[in-house]
Amino acid sequence: MQGLTKMSVQRVSTAEHVRDHITTLILNGDLKPGTPLRENAIATTLGVSRNTVREAVLLLGQSRLIRHEMHHGSIVAEPTKDALINLYDARRGLEVGAVSLPANAEVTAGIKSALDDLELAAAGGDNREIVEKDLAFHAATVHNFGSERIDAFYAQIAVELSFFLNALAASRLDYAEDEFFLDEHRRIYEAIAVQDRAAAAGYVEQHINLTIRRLQARLDAVKA
Repeated sequence: MQGLTKMSVQRVSTAEHVRDHITTLILNGDLKPGTPLRENAIATTLGVSRNTVREAVLLLGQSRLIRHEMHHGSIVAEPTKDALINLYDARRGLEVGAVSLPANAEVTAGIKSALDDLELAAAGGDNREIVEKDLAFHAATVHNFGSERIDAFYAQIAVELSFFLNALAASRLDYAEDEFFLDEHRRIYEAIAVQDRAAAAGYVEQHINLTIRRLQARLDAVKA
C-alpha cells in the first residue's frame, strides 16, 4: 500500500508539472487561442505518458485556459465578453473587500512597491511585463485580507486574467494606452496610504468598470 501511495503522489506531481508547462506556453503566447492540444504530440515532446498529459489537461481545465469541444478534444480558449465580465466580477468582490479593511504598514509598503514596479513597466512599454506588474499590484491589495487561502484563490484568477490580457496585447493593441491607466492605480494606493477606505473602495470599483469597458472595446476591435 505504501508503494501505491508513493506512485500516486509522483504521478500527480508529474501531471501538475506538465500542466504548469502548458500554462506557461499559453501565457507566453506560444500556444495561441484556438490551438488544439494534441495529447500524443505533447506526451512525445515532454517524454511522459499520454495518461499524464490527459490528467494535466483536466487540471488545466480548472483554470479555464482551455475548453473542450465534442469530437475535437481540448483547445486553447479564446477571450470572450462573457468570460471578461465573469472574471472582473470576481475581481471586484475581492479587491473592493480588501481595500475596505484597514491596511497595516507592511501591506501598504507592499502596494507601494508594486506600484513602483508597474510604473517602471509602463515606462518600458513591454505589454507582457505591464500585465504582470498590473496584476501584482492588485494581488498586493488583496493581500490585505491576510489570508493565504484568498491569496491562492486570487492567484488562480490572476492566471486567467493574465491569459486574457496577454491575448489582447498580442493583437497589437496597447494594454495601457489610456493616459489615466497609471493615475487610477496611484489613486488607489494614495487612498490606502491615508487609510481612506471608502475612497479606496470607490477608486477600485471605478478602475474595474473602466477596465471592463477598455477591454470590451479591444475585443470588438480584434473581431472587426
